[in-house]
Amino acid sequence: MVYDKFTPMHKTFTKEDLVRYLYGEMNREERQELRSVILGDNTLQAEFLALKEAKECLNKGRVSPSIFAVNNIMSYAKALRVKPSKQLRIVDFVLN
Repeated sequence: MVYDKFTPMHKTFTKEDLVRYLYGEMNREERQELRSVILGDNTLQAEFLALKEAKECLNKGRVSPSIFAVNNIMSYAKALRVKPSKQLRIVDFVLN
């Protein structure tokens, strides 16, 4: 088969590529190429918008442990004793 015109091959983009784009981890050339592909592909555009929305939700919500969980961790830490083992270079963790 002989082609009269040169037709450039298009790179296949993955979800990882979309995430790299969202977090600014692509070089300028990759960003431009992905941006043009997203504009021409409705499926990829929908996937990109879903990932973008998920990223925005992650940025909004800062999750902290409950007081109950913190108290449990602190109680465990207070009850834990570290002592040198009878064997060399080993530390034993012992609950009181």
